[in-house]
Amino acid sequence: MTAVGVPERELERLRPRDVERYLRQRGWSPSGRVRYSTRWERESDGRPRRVLLPMDSELADYADRMADLIGALAELEGRPPAAVHQDLTLSGLDVQYIRTMPRTPSGTIPVQAAVLAVTSARDLLMAAACDTVLDGPRLVHPRRKPQKAKDFVDRARFGPSSPGSYVFQVQVPLPEEAASPGQLFEDVPEWDMAPEPFARKVSRRMYGAVSAARWAAGLANRRDDSDPFVAGTRLGISADLCEALAGMGGHDGRDSPTLHGFSLSFAWSPRWPAPADTAPVSFSPRDVHVLREGAQDLRRQAPERGVTIVGRTTKLKRAADIGPGDVTVVARLMRENGDLVGQERQIHIHLTEAEYDRATDAHRDRRDLRIEGDLTRRGNYHELSRITGFDVL
Repeated sequence: MTAVGVPERELERLRPRDVERYLRQRGWSPSGRVRYSTRWERESDGRPRRVLLPMDSELADYADRMADLIGALAELEGRPPAAVHQDLTLSGLDVQYIRTMPRTPSGTIPVQAAVLAVTSARDLLMAAACDTVLDGPRLVHPRRKPQKAKDFVDRARFGPSSPGSYVFQVQVPLPEEAASPGQLFEDVPEWDMAPEPFARKVSRRMYGAVSAARWAAGLANRRDDSDPFVAGTRLGISADLCEALAGMGGHDGRDSPTLHGFSLSFAWSPRWPAPADTAPVSFSPRDVHVLREGAQDLRRQAPERGVTIVGRTTKLKRAADIGPGDVTVVARLMRENGDLVGQERQIHIHLTEAEYDRATDAHRDRRDLRIEGDLTRRGNYHELSRITGFDVL
């Protein structure tokens, strides 16, 4: 154990570039080199202060020099050395703090609520990663998750809990930025940045989606409808994300009489420019209930992709004698083996001119249509869109 109470092996793991960014964020400026260290200066209490940052982690006394630096920073900042060290160790991570507020003594949480919160934190990561990977917004993410999203979740980890009601810490490691030769001691290392990594894109997308979900929950509560959640899909809202957030508030999809509020706050690694104005996002127990309802509505409105229907037209309509038109088909779903399943449904379909002409002939001859596309429920009827197959039987 070193003089500042931090194990030597932990000090040896600190990266000089991460410590540099910590110093810059707190108003320190480089003022030259002293052998294997850089000198940093800042005015404090009306007089200049100086600290030395060791730049070669292979030095025999590297841990001792880091201990001296942490001790000096702790004294100037009025904080324990352990708190300064923790901030330095998190410099390569984007961190989400999930503060739950169950009705138990501070620092505790019911076991079932804790299990649900941990699972929901994982699901929130997956929802944000899928939304970052997939092309365009989705009301519901596919059951088969993209491999890139699964790899991202596998690399994330839980950190130590923090003082408070009960705080979960989710850590998202960011890769080390690639510096060009000779750039290590530049005054502005941010100019030598690599492209923003996928992990940071997911963190940014998550914050935007969580903020949008908070807005949608408040508006949906006042309007008593789910339209705000649908409108927010372009910002990352999905049924998966809403279910994950509701789970953090104790809602597991069943009647949950012990819902509790929670909040999420985001701490950004200094390795890449951080988003501006990312205030904590708080949810009340009422928001938790609305989030779960919103997720259910999104799932009801989400299209079933690649569905095949078989049935007969009951109504045909187009604006002129030629051109595309709309038809209504009373149909059932067809399985891959050719069996028809389920009850007959009224399905509205918009067809191209050629498809509409063929549907007209089939209607006259009382023949069935087989059409493949994405099926969506619209109130008391269904709609088939993105047609990928059309046959007259």
